[in-house]
Amino acid sequence: MLLIKNCIVVSEVGERNVDVKIKDGMIEKVDNVISDANGYKLLDAKGLYLLPSIIDLNIRILDDTFNMPNLKKLYESMKKGGVGSFVLSPRFFPLVENQTFMQLLGFELNKNYQQLVPAIKALKNIELTKLNDIATLSKYGINIIQENSNINGNLIRRIMQYAKMNDSIFFTFCQNQDLNDSGVMNEGEVSFKLGIPGISKIGEISEVAKMVQFSQYYRVKTHFQALSTKEALDIVHIAKEKFKSISSEVSIHHLILDDTYCDDYNTYAKINPPLRENSQKEALLTALKEGKIDTITSLHSPKSVLFKDVAFAEAMFGIDVIEDFMALCYTYLVKDGVISLYELTKLISLNPAKILGFEKVGVVEEGYEANFMIFNPNSLKTIENLQTPYSGKIIHGSVETIINKGEIEISYQNVI
Repeated sequence: MLLIKNCIVVSEVGERNVDVKIKDGMIEKVDNVISDANGYKLLDAKGLYLLPSIIDLNIRILDDTFNMPNLKKLYESMKKGGVGSFVLSPRFFPLVENQTFMQLLGFELNKNYQQLVPAIKALKNIELTKLNDIATLSKYGINIIQENSNINGNLIRRIMQYAKMNDSIFFTFCQNQDLNDSGVMNEGEVSFKLGIPGISKIGEISEVAKMVQFSQYYRVKTHFQALSTKEALDIVHIAKEKFKSISSEVSIHHLILDDTYCDDYNTYAKINPPLRENSQKEALLTALKEGKIDTITSLHSPKSVLFKDVAFAEAMFGIDVIEDFMALCYTYLVKDGVISLYELTKLISLNPAKILGFEKVGVVEEGYEANFMIFNPNSLKTIENLQTPYSGKIIHGSVETIINKGEIEISYQNVI
């Protein structure tokens, strides 16, 4: 049992200084002053925000290699960035494709990593021609199927049918590889100057249009991952008028950075989808203000130096800044006046919870699960890590405490 004193909570109507009482993993009471603290641990959060912890729908593991050390490292990093739970992309080796692996994985997750939401990769072989055993793996409670859009249309149809049969959500990354001409960054002035083949915007836009039609036709809940163009967002936003069970996601990096960060062949700015030109970045920020984006992701995809300190064309796609995820969102979206802090919590907590079908999660209100971060808006940090496009930037805010189902997991505050 825990009593958090003097914290600031945010809502549609503004900010409020309150005490929050937690019992059995749930918020028991929220009031201006709560004095009855018999048997409760006390945590003083004066001047700090109590916010719902982040639910990130698009996280990958180090070097796309699944093992316990990599998973443990991911957990330690995500908590520092305010992430309380996340969907782990199934794009790792070894692929989850049989009951034995699923049973072992399920046991480990239930025991030590309950905040991880696994997804099923729809196709099992590198040639992308054979379906995974979706029906069997779905029996283990996994309700997310993930696959790229640029596959055989008949396979998409069959995946959609499985998703509908199991009431699953289809997570899709939209990019037409045939239109990329072996591209490795955004197709534009910067790629032309560097002499690097580009990834076209039409490759994303056309695939989103296609997958919207599949989703509407089969009436399957579909989440569009890491969109990077205004045109693709517009397509999804308009489609939601006919079928509300589709949603969109944009990474924080596409809202902050542009393709000029790839200058000097900076492989640490090589991500997929690629950073677009500044006009697209500004258009995405406008779309954010207009409510056309449902969720924001860290697009966490860490790669070892071994795979980054090579020629740009050979470097792996990926970025590792999850420990600064909340601070980046706060600095560039809230402090810069793009959206309010409450609107940010909807984008990184409440909306992802709704997409996953989580109930009583994502809001600091009585009767909701006690999944929080305590956030200090006044701290400053200069990012000194050279292995990131954010190197040298000053960011505001830090996560002081992570609370999961009423239990303190990390804390830099005094708990009595």
